[in-house]
Amino acid sequence: MVFLKKMKVKNKEYWVMIHSVRKGKKVIQKKRYVGKTLPPKARLEHLKKEFLKELSGERYMFFSSEDIKRIEQKKVEYQKELRKLSSLEKQDRLKEFIIRFTYDSSKLSGVNVTLRQTAIILREGIMPKGFKNLRIVKELENHEKGIIAITKYKGKLDIKFIKKLHQILLSGVNDSIAGKLRSELKRDVKIAGTSYVPPKWEVVDKEMDNFFKWYRSENRRLHPLELAALIHLKLISIQPFTDGNSRLSRLLMNWILWKKGYLLVDIPIGDIENYYDVLDRYQIEKNEKSFIDYIKKRYLIS
Repeated sequence: MVFLKKMKVKNKEYWVMIHSVRKGKKVIQKKRYVGKTLPPKARLEHLKKEFLKELSGERYMFFSSEDIKRIEQKKVEYQKELRKLSSLEKQDRLKEFIIRFTYDSSKLSGVNVTLRQTAIILREGIMPKGFKNLRIVKELENHEKGIIAITKYKGKLDIKFIKKLHQILLSGVNDSIAGKLRSELKRDVKIAGTSYVPPKWEVVDKEMDNFFKWYRSENRRLHPLELAALIHLKLISIQPFTDGNSRLSRLLMNWILWKKGYLLVDIPIGDIENYYDVLDRYQIEKNEKSFIDYIKKRYLIS
């Protein structure tokens, strides 16, 4: 059982979690720092579960040892395959992913386009026959630029990077909102097809501050695939911008995977119901695991 204790060192007080572990005939107390003040109850329960998991030898929050084995094996095979390719072949492979990912991500966001039209626009750089929607063309081209941007970015995850990526996605599509948080525009948003209500614009800055605090706290503890999925999940739930949030969150998920050397994850439009279902489980029921398991599945079959 984990219990809390207030400690005092050099006149400074702080809280720790303590759990007694038996080793042979001895009982050893394992401790973990909590902070100068106690976090909210839900956060505290989360920390307790994580602490117990670490003590049991399970390093990660959501993945079992078997999950990790399969995920890492997939990464090894992917990296081995990449080493066999020439630079040109690697570019071609990335281009094929960009086309499919742009199509699926755009369709998930309600863009009316076909895979063939997406391929012609992005691969050939021309307008498909009979296609006259210049806005859609710009959205597709911007999404491609967004993917290229995440493959080149070497900096940290911060608000400047997120706003820059959003600006890339919306540039020339809706310049009045590109790169601007809802708190700057003083606008609320609604999500069609769900009872979930995103945070009001007045609290978006606070929600983003909490997001970055969470990231700084957890990014080294979580497995990269867990981290990528949760970044996607948390940002799409905050809805920091008035438009483009889902595409942005999927790009940032893949940025984490790209910089860690894992396969990129695509969510096919044909799987939209399952995708929305696991989003709902978090946004309405606060169930993170369903979404993590879903992204794990998409990764393993990619």
